[in-house]
Amino acid sequence: MKRTMKKIIAVFMLCAMMVSVVAVSSFAANRYNVKQYPTYVCLGDSVASGFGLPNYIEKGKGSLIVYGKDIKDSYGYYIAREVGAKTKGNYYPCAYPGFTSSIFRYVFCDNYQVRDWEINQLENFSYGAYSPKVLQQQRTHIRNAVAKADLITVDLGVNDTWYSSIALIYEIAKYGQVVGVDPRTTLAEELAKYGSWGCVARNAMFYLAGFAENPQLWAYFWGCWIDNLATYFLAYQDNYNAIIDAIFKMNPDVTVVCLASGNSFRALNLTPGVRSGSLKLQWMDAPVQVDVPMVGTLTLPNFVHVSENPIANVTGVMYDFFYEPIRQAWQYKKPGQYFYADVTDYEMIMDHMCIPMYEFMSMDNSGFNPHATPAGNRYMADKILEVLPTR
Repeated sequence: MKRTMKKIIAVFMLCAMMVSVVAVSSFAANRYNVKQYPTYVCLGDSVASGFGLPNYIEKGKGSLIVYGKDIKDSYGYYIAREVGAKTKGNYYPCAYPGFTSSIFRYVFCDNYQVRDWEINQLENFSYGAYSPKVLQQQRTHIRNAVAKADLITVDLGVNDTWYSSIALIYEIAKYGQVVGVDPRTTLAEELAKYGSWGCVARNAMFYLAGFAENPQLWAYFWGCWIDNLATYFLAYQDNYNAIIDAIFKMNPDVTVVCLASGNSFRALNLTPGVRSGSLKLQWMDAPVQVDVPMVGTLTLPNFVHVSENPIANVTGVMYDFFYEPIRQAWQYKKPGQYFYADVTDYEMIMDHMCIPMYEFMSMDNSGFNPHATPAGNRYMADKILEVLPTR
């Protein structure tokens, strides 16, 4: 009797385990069973564009800026193929290297004005690829794509941290006149004449000269810095809300997946022997929104990554406090329609230290290249698929 009872219990436990496995697999989608979305839009910056991948380099013929191209082995390429959009010819790669939340807000919101210096330097850094005329054309293209999309992935924010700061240094440097030094020209011309390190040194000299020689503009310069810092400490959340709200107004039935920020600086390290791994600490079930006087609504995080690498720690904590909470919060505003994919651990091309300046951007492993490898893009695609429903 006891043996029979033990067998019954064993069979019961086995059945329970099988049911639980089936239940888990039914909720976790993968590349073979994910729900199909006939029209897919990949919205984002350089990481989403497939920057640095072999096919990116081939299609750009050496250019740093490639947009609107279907880049093989990018995560958008994988998602489009696996949700059925590629076979139907309805994949829209709308990822733009260098774009910030401000630029994307300009794309979606008619009443929003981007800072002049950000527009000017975006054109400079892209070697003229993002002229005001091109931005207007892409604005129309992105809106049309979003309006008919079944699935949109959104991957933006990191450029707010460092691109805008570098752009402001360039902008202030325009006001400087260094005695005995050639006048400043475009980034492409400066690089051709002085090289990467020469450009950095000249930027520093002209930036300091811009301050020293124009005291009448000090209030303007400091105002720009305050405005710039506010963007990636506070205004990013406002920009992100405006972007997602605009997407759902254009397309109320669309499914949106937002990607977490991969810490671009996690491979940078000034302390030999210190690892770049991180530990995720969580203390609440969900982000909390609070109203701060003179600031507005601020979304607080429910987790933070604590890293052993001091540089990665500072940037990671900043992302966790100012970027991730607002992205997560939309899961509760649009349940079943908006999803959050944690892709923070994707493998990066860069594996050594380099000053994160545009002069050092490269599509090989010789400079600052924190973008995803082919394996990193496959990892990101799988993480996106995991949060989507199955067929």
